[in-house]
Amino acid sequence: MTADTDLKATVLVDHYRATAASDKSHVAYQGLPIHALPGLHEFAFEQFRRHAAPGAGVLELAAGSGAMSRRLADAGYRVTATDYVRENFRLHGAIPFFTCDLNQNFSDGRAASEDHICALEIIEHLENPRHFARQCFQVLKPGGTLLLSTPNLDTAASVAMFMRDLSFQWFAEDDYARDGHITPLSQWQLQKCFAEAGFTRAWEGSVGDPYGRVRGSPRMLWLARAIDLLMRRERGLRRQIYVALYQKPGNPG
Repeated sequence: MTADTDLKATVLVDHYRATAASDKSHVAYQGLPIHALPGLHEFAFEQFRRHAAPGAGVLELAAGSGAMSRRLADAGYRVTATDYVRENFRLHGAIPFFTCDLNQNFSDGRAASEDHICALEIIEHLENPRHFARQCFQVLKPGGTLLLSTPNLDTAASVAMFMRDLSFQWFAEDDYARDGHITPLSQWQLQKCFAEAGFTRAWEGSVGDPYGRVRGSPRMLWLARAIDLLMRRERGLRRQIYVALYQKPGNPG
């Protein structure tokens, strides 16, 4: 029997590599492709800047081409970036970068070293969200924040798709194989993961078309609208991508 230490994490990046190499992203910042829903980076950045003063240090996890890293640097933040796929990052020499598997102990040697962490559209690609939350907590200084986003399971469209297919929006077989979406997380699950790691939630919201992938099906759209009428979730949390800002307790040094 193979020892646990010999087992490799599930990391699906072939489509990510191919997409980055093709340079055909439909959205970009300063010429750098954005591998996320249009509008997400802008929405997340506006919330981040309300909680983080320019000049602070930011570690961007899963930085991709470097579009968000560049946006943060342009706003006056001191950015360090990391990604599993080094060749996708376009800002080598301009922004400090290191290669990292976020399934592993990425806090080693970096305890209490960062003012803030930016982790957009990555937690759904990881095996253990609680391990990720604990590692982020270790990396942050007291009072530091973590900006996080992930596909929103708590939408009427997502619930409708689960009723039909037994898989949530963005978490069907194709999303698993092509995009590496291996870990669906509801807002309730995320709150538990990060609260148990020691974080408090400072803010939450969502962005994108609330009916997303069901707009092409009149029957599914009707079902999603009916579900929407029954949902108790705040309307500001029912859009395609969920975004939250978590804070590590304590006063900044």
